[in-house]
Amino acid sequence: MSNSEQRIATETALELLTNQQRRQILRRVADTPDGTTVDQLTQHLRGADSLQPDGNGSVEHRGIELHHVHLPKLHDANVIEYDTSQGTVHRGREFQNVLALLEAIDDQQEETSSFTS
Repeated sequence: MSNSEQRIATETALELLTNQQRRQILRRVADTPDGTTVDQLTQHLRGADSLQPDGNGSVEHRGIELHHVHLPKLHDANVIEYDTSQGTVHRGREFQNVLALLEAIDDQQEETSSFTS
């Protein structure tokens, strides 16, 4: 793989991780190695939203975004396998690569916050 191909993959992964809801989806899929359902993801995101003071949008709006924006975007990047007819989500070919980047970002944020505390 050339450097330009690697950079595009990194840019794609970073773009996917800019959205908090997609980060929550990836964390949930990481916690469920046998896959999860869209209903379970919706419940998980509903719980995560209740912990966020700036959570915006209704539960219905979040569900629509999940179905029509976030899951298809992750699926198109081969991060997840999203079966719309079955309502299931499994890890895709690129899942580990994007998860590793997310974990590195989380670790960096933890280190930074421990220095400021």
